Amino acid sequence: MLITVAGSGYVGAIVSACLCEIGHDVVLLELDPEKFEVLQSRQYSIYEPGLMQMLAKHLDSGKLKYSQNIEESIRETKSIIVTVPTTKACGNDLDLSQLHNYLDQIALHLSDEHYTGIFIKTSVPVGSCSILLKNFQFARPDLKCGIDYDIIANPTVLREGSAIHDFMMPSRVLIGINNDSQKAKELIEEMYSVIKNLNTPFIYSNYETVELIRYATIGFVVTKMAYINEIATLCEYSGADIDAVMKGMTLDSRVASRSFEVSPGFGGTSYPRAARILQNIALTFGFDLETIKGTIKSNDKHIKRISKKAQELIGPSTEDDRKIIAVWGLSFKAQTSDIRESPSVKVIDDLLSNGYIVNAYDPAYIDLEKTINKLPYNIVSNRNFNLVESPYISAHGADIILIMTNWGDFAKLDYRKVHELMNKNKKQKPIILDNRNMLQQNVVQDFCYIRYGDYKQKQVESL
Repeated sequence: MLITVAGSGYVGAIVSACLCEIGHDVVLLELDPEKFEVLQSRQYSIYEPGLMQMLAKHLDSGKLKYSQNIEESIRETKSIIVTVPTTKACGNDLDLSQLHNYLDQIALHLSDEHYTGIFIKTSVPVGSCSILLKNFQFARPDLKCGIDYDIIANPTVLREGSAIHDFMMPSRVLIGINNDSQKAKELIEEMYSVIKNLNTPFIYSNYETVELIRYATIGFVVTKMAYINEIATLCEYSGADIDAVMKGMTLDSRVASRSFEVSPGFGGTSYPRAARILQNIALTFGFDLETIKGTIKSNDKHIKRISKKAQELIGPSTEDDRKIIAVWGLSFKAQTSDIRESPSVKVIDDLLSNGYIVNAYDPAYIDLEKTINKLPYNIVSNRNFNLVESPYISAHGADIILIMTNWGDFAKLDYRKVHELMNKNKKQKPIILDNRNMLQQNVVQDFCYIRYGDYKQKQVESL
């Protein structure tokens, strides 16, 4: 099948590569001249394991083509998958202007000679697809929905770092149609036949239901994340073992079989934004989602607590005694370069505002010149901030190391070398504050190694 993917951002690139991988021919449409030039040069700025190799393979074979001509791109296709970004430049909330622009262009050029399914895969607020359909019907009154075309809500459920796996082997596929369109169902069966053969559940409902499923799911996940971080804090004060607590919880069938993980808090594009949007959806109907409201507040408080804890452990940074903090990890989680709303970036900002020197390292950001433009200006312009090429460089002279991102690389370092590089003038063991609880005690036995959830008195005694 020939499929057009409209929008060459993160989701568009993933969807295009994976559709080629399951046997389709794909035209990746990009109307922005600058973005199209980047596509042609193959100099992508997207960090996702395996993606660049898949794109290169299918470009070389001819299964994937790039285009900036919308009329040619949609003339023969049965499916148009719209993946244009809806995130504002600042990373907060949504901007649907590009989505509406693409739908207007598609309406203008859509062929009346064959049926076409228009899939809305980008993130949109509840009720958006109904509005898009009404606008489309107004723009093309000569075409009949369900006969000549359908607007199909098909929200993406892709986790950064494992997006290819999530597309190829999804936990479920969400399909929203405003009518019982047989043509839409037949097209969906054909387009997703390989995934259907894996016995993947396909959930069919109306637009509003599938739009809300995505936000409700993320809302539950972030609530779970905030909850276990609060339990870890309680363990820290009470002397309970956080690992045993999590194991005991997940063995209860009422909780879940999948383990909890402590973290510096949730970040990235999807989680914080989806939580806010879910809260706003409720407000439009005149009530508060108190659980989500509390989750957002808890997450913000947790991130601030990490910075405060680090400062308490090493003391204030002054002109006469400038403290150095090594921060390992900028992205909000491993296997991605996404630093939008990253807890690490927020902690760095707070540390710099309190006079600390911060040496930051992240394996996704080895090319320092490219990275520096992605970080907030108030951070990169601060003379106390250093982005370095190695965890060892960041540890040089550091009073404390904060592990913020769960990169596997951090478990494989030579910690004897790290120990030698850190500041030991205070006649105390060098401190590692592990906000991911990812290191083994025998590896860091020469350190004051503090896991998240460690008993507070134990921390004081180990200094």
